[in-house]
Amino acid sequence: MSPLEGVFMIISPIFNRESNIPIYMQLYEFIKSEITSGVLKPDAKLPSIREASTTLNLSKTTVENAYSQLVAEGYIENSPKRGYFVCDLSEYNFEINRESHKSMLNHQLDNDYINDGVDKESFDISEWKRLYNKVISDKETKIYNSCSIQGEQFLREEISDFVNAMRGGHTSPEQVIVGAGVQYLLGILIGVIKERHNTIAFEKPGFNKAEYIFEDYMFNINHIEISDSGFDISMLRKSESKLIYISPSHQYPLGTIMPVNKRMELLEWAYKNSGLIIEDDYDSMIRYGGMPIPCLQGMDKNDCVIYLGSFSKMLLPSLRISFMVIPKKLLTKYNDIKNRHTQSTSKIDQIVLAHFMKDGYMQKHLRKVKRIYRKKNSNLSNSLKSNYKDKIEIINSDSGLHIVCQATTPKSVEKIKEDAKVNDILLNIINLNNSKLLFSLNYSGINMDEINTFTEKLGTVLFIS
Repeated sequence: MSPLEGVFMIISPIFNRESNIPIYMQLYEFIKSEITSGVLKPDAKLPSIREASTTLNLSKTTVENAYSQLVAEGYIENSPKRGYFVCDLSEYNFEINRESHKSMLNHQLDNDYINDGVDKESFDISEWKRLYNKVISDKETKIYNSCSIQGEQFLREEISDFVNAMRGGHTSPEQVIVGAGVQYLLGILIGVIKERHNTIAFEKPGFNKAEYIFEDYMFNINHIEISDSGFDISMLRKSESKLIYISPSHQYPLGTIMPVNKRMELLEWAYKNSGLIIEDDYDSMIRYGGMPIPCLQGMDKNDCVIYLGSFSKMLLPSLRISFMVIPKKLLTKYNDIKNRHTQSTSKIDQIVLAHFMKDGYMQKHLRKVKRIYRKKNSNLSNSLKSNYKDKIEIINSDSGLHIVCQATTPKSVEKIKEDAKVNDILLNIINLNNSKLLFSLNYSGINMDEINTFTEKLGTVLFIS
């Protein structure tokens, strides 16, 4: 390096003394910009701290703080007894195409789907606020302490009682793991089981976002086709899988229910093959034609079922609290590795939810949402039949928060997907065969008084080129 001895670069930034940004940071940003833009050349000498202080009418401490930050980040270097010099960064490109960056950000914005989310009248915010204020005011909450890695004990107790009472499960609080979303929990599960499993079976069609997690962890994926008679256990027996992901109480996305004889066959398969069943029980509490179907976990006598549940559809998607109940035989391994993870949900929200469940608000809430969604389901079905009786057939609509339909359409799948996105409609296309489009349609977020308008928009997406 050959510094330009005796050359003092005159720097003349304009400081905004009313800004919340400290003056030393304003000076730092100015010099950094001069360097990255090429105004200050490599090896150029900066004014000494004393000279910059005098020239800019700043304290020596202010200048020294700015220079120290620039040295720490590698923009300038301090040569003892000689001064501060600009580092040679010429091989790096600091230019930023801001228009391109802005365009990319705009392109990546998420759609605000008309039919996604939950009904805005379904959740009593006032009760949640009251419980929230109670929790943050209660010294026993210990909000200044970190979260439990596994989930707050209070909430795990309530979840265990809820699964046992409402879903017919056989669980204990130590089996419950709380986390922000099913995908996060599956990542934890994979850490527990990966030594014995590297292949998993999925229903097809099935829940793709769960499948993606196993793909990311390099699992081999076997698909078991869902036929008119449902899940084919004989295909599972022929596969190499000792692990299966399934939603028996409300198959996603077709909405079918696995009958008890197949449930028993599946449990027997797991027992005889030392296998594991991952049961996704995502929205089976919402059922209009009779009582909710008991979960598979409650029928398991051999500790083979991993149970997944979520409060996203039951309460609020923005709450982001899900849970996993693991077999007792996996607890030792889980406890060995659980400290590798951090808790991904708010401690305060967990305890508020626990109070919400313990104080009886959950039961009241479930009765309310069933009334709302039963009416919404009926109105949407009637609107589709009235407007498109020759074009749309409703295949399944007796439970959950989506209906399964078949439409006769001349449009391609790609065009339908494009038009659905433009119209902010969340549409899950299952398949298209000889102009027969099978799709599932979420309806939970549609306003009750806008169902006919939504149906008209859907018709545009499905039928108008």
